[in-house]
Amino acid sequence: MDTNQHSAISGHLVELKDRSGLSIRAIARAMGYQNASSIQRYFSPDYTKPALPADFVAKLLPVLVGKGETPISREEVLALAPTSLTELEASHAPARAAIALDLKGQVAAGLWMEAGLFETDAVRKATISGDLRFPSECQYLLEINGESLNRIARNGDLILCLDYLDAGIEIKSGDLVVVERSRDGGHTVERTAKRIIRRNNVIELQPESDDPRFQEPVVFNEHDEEATEVRIIAKILSVIRQID
Repeated sequence: MDTNQHSAISGHLVELKDRSGLSIRAIARAMGYQNASSIQRYFSPDYTKPALPADFVAKLLPVLVGKGETPISREEVLALAPTSLTELEASHAPARAAIALDLKGQVAAGLWMEAGLFETDAVRKATISGDLRFPSECQYLLEINGESLNRIARNGDLILCLDYLDAGIEIKSGDLVVVERSRDGGHTVERTAKRIIRRNNVIELQPESDDPRFQEPVVFNEHDEEATEVRIIAKILSVIRQID
């Protein structure tokens, strides 16, 4: 079968259904529909749209998450949703009110940057709310300092960060992340933002920049000569650019 985008969406939905052990009729009933015909079209390879409706995915989340011998994750279900956060947020808005997030200083998009501006005394409340797919307490904002992500986030832009461990999601190859390392026995803590790429069991931190200074990836090594600890602390969910 042709593996184009719309067939991939319906195929992914069918895969999740099969893993859950539920029939289409059982899924429909659990979502509040009277019969399977209400949702049957989304399981068909003839479904021609690149994503499922946001309100459908919102109803599907509590039905499928945690089901199956290999439990279905929240992120697997959300992969069926529109890429537009605005549409997905709109479907969740009645269930949970938006909460303004903390702006916790800056993070380097270039070289490693000491994290003094990240600490508690630099935290201030922003007028921006988070991604309603995830708990507000797992989210915060950072300001980009540097040019190594300028294809995606420019110097001065804000990035919406998710503490992925607290949120219970996994980091995948291709995700934008915030990485932290400590040196000098833990006395110096530094952070940077990059795209994580996994190749042949090697993890690289890849710039996303048109600046010639920032083209080479950094190999992610948990215990190199300079770092006593290197760890991913957050997934970057979105970029916010404020207009003066």
